[in-house]
Amino acid sequence: MKITDAVSGALLIALGLFMFWQASLFPSFGGQPYGAALLPSILAGGFILGGGLLILRDVMARRQAAGGPLVSLVPELRQGTGMAALLAVLGNVLAQIWLAQPLGFIPVSVAGLLVLFLVLRLRPWVAAALAVGTSMVCWWLFAGLLRVPLPRGILDGVL
Repeated sequence: MKITDAVSGALLIALGLFMFWQASLFPSFGGQPYGAALLPSILAGGFILGGGLLILRDVMARRQAAGGPLVSLVPELRQGTGMAALLAVLGNVLAQIWLAQPLGFIPVSVAGLLVLFLVLRLRPWVAAALAVGTSMVCWWLFAGLLRVPLPRGILDGVL
């Protein structure tokens, strides 16, 4: 899907405003002129500025051109593989949100990546090896090195 810069800019501005609001809820440190909200507020300002520049660029381009739709499908998504890959990625995100806690990060990641790689027409053995390997590397990086508590799910006694 091709979205004009005006729509993308508006989304960035909305995200920046949300970030400002969330950062304002962070606690302040006693005796310091800044606190935990400083970096998120700077990033939010960058999002708002970038969104405004995108909108301005789109408005200027539309003045020179004859207009056009705000949202349109790019040719790659009109083909079967492109749309299937997009739906596989969205399905993976939703599966991680809803299924990772009960089933665990590794099973959901392996299954989701396997589906995505098969949709992208990789050979089945390559898709399976990449799905398992990528999931294990992600588990090692996040749970092992960074100490992020990823859900273990059905592998609770194994890991």
